[in-house]
Amino acid sequence: MKNSSTFTIQSQSDLCAADFKVLALLYQPLMGLEGQALFTTFYQLVNKTNRNTYTHQELFDLLNMKQFDFLKIRNKLEALNLLVIYQKEDQFLYFMKAPLTAKQFLVDTVFGSYLQSEIGEKNMNLLTSLFKTDVPNNEGFENVTKSFDALYEFKSLNLLNVDYALQGRQQNGGSHINYKFNYEAFVDHLPDRLKTSQLLNEKLKEQINKIAFVYQYDVADMVEVYEEASKSRQNVNFAQLNMRAKQHYDQKHQLLTIKQKDVPVTNLIDQVAPQVIIQKYAKTDQQGIALSTATQLLERNAVEPGIINVILMLVLKHKDGVLPNINYMEKVLHDWLNKGVQTTEDAINHSTNLETQYEQKKSKVAKVAEPDWMDDYIKDLAKMEG
Repeated sequence: MKNSSTFTIQSQSDLCAADFKVLALLYQPLMGLEGQALFTTFYQLVNKTNRNTYTHQELFDLLNMKQFDFLKIRNKLEALNLLVIYQKEDQFLYFMKAPLTAKQFLVDTVFGSYLQSEIGEKNMNLLTSLFKTDVPNNEGFENVTKSFDALYEFKSLNLLNVDYALQGRQQNGGSHINYKFNYEAFVDHLPDRLKTSQLLNEKLKEQINKIAFVYQYDVADMVEVYEEASKSRQNVNFAQLNMRAKQHYDQKHQLLTIKQKDVPVTNLIDQVAPQVIIQKYAKTDQQGIALSTATQLLERNAVEPGIINVILMLVLKHKDGVLPNINYMEKVLHDWLNKGVQTTEDAINHSTNLETQYEQKKSKVAKVAEPDWMDDYIKDLAKMEG
C-alpha cells in the first residue's frame, strides 16, 4: 500500500455513549489502545469534517504512526468486525460497523469466551458487572401498551420507497453456512423439558447448524451436546454450545468422513467439513483446539466455507499439523480477502500461486514449480470413506 493512496470512510450509523462504553471496556482489551484510537479517529473524520477523501499519509501524520503499525492495528478492527475494506488499485473504501451491544458481545458470540481466556475469570466478572441492568418484576401486571393501529388509521398499505441509502444499523453478525442439518429432527429428539421458545430463534438455529457442520455431528450428537450445554442454565448460547461440542468430540475421537462423489474440485472443497481436514492433517493432540479455532473462524467471518477450508489445508501443511490461534488465522483470511479472494475457486488459485512462489524462493530457481500439493490433499480427502 502506498502512503499516497486515498481512502473514503463511511459509517452506517451514529454511535452513542453505550457504544463507546462497549468499545472501551470489551473491545479495547482485544484490539488495544491503538485499535480504539484508530476506530475513534475514523469515526471523527467521517462525522466531523466536510471532506470525503483523505490520503493515508495524512492519517499517519495525524496518528504519528508508520504504515506497518497502521496495517497491524487495522487488521484487528477487521478481525473484530468493526471495519470492512474494499480496494480498487490505490483507492480504499472503509466501511465502519457499529460495535455489538454488551449482551451480544458477552453471550451471543465467541468474543465473550475469548475475552475471558485473555483477561481471566476474575476480571471478566468485574467487566460483566459493569453492564448489569435491573429488570423489574412484572409478575401479576398486565401489558396495557397501546398498539400503533389502535391510535393511527392506515391510509395506505404501501411502504415508503426511498431511492437512496439511509442511516441505520445493520446486524454485526458472523458467517452464513449452507450445510443441511435436520433441525426439525433435532428438535423432535430433544427431551420435553428443553423444548422451549428459544428453539424458534433463527440465530440459535444458525449456530447449531454451524457447529454440526464443523464437527460433522448428526442429530443424536447435537442432542447430546445441547443437553450438556443446558444443564447449568435454561437459555443456551453459542459459547456454551461450542465448548460442549469440543468436549463431545474429545470424548468420542471418532473419524467422521465425507462420502466420495464425482464432483468438481471446488464443490468438494466447499462440501468437506473442516473437521475432516483437521483430523486428516492436524496432529492428534492438537485436533480439539484446532476444531474450536475453525468454528470461531466460521462464526466470525461471512465467507464461503471453501475459502476457510483451503486456508486450513495450506496452514496445516506449512505449520506441520499445528493450527495457530484465531488471530493468526483471521490475519491470513483478511489478507486473502484484501487480495481479491471471493470464492473457493479464487482461494484454490491463490494458494497455488503462493505455493509456486514458495517453491521458487526455496529452490532459488527462476522456473514455475509443480504446485501439486492441493491435488494430493484433495485426493486424500476424496478417498476418506466412513
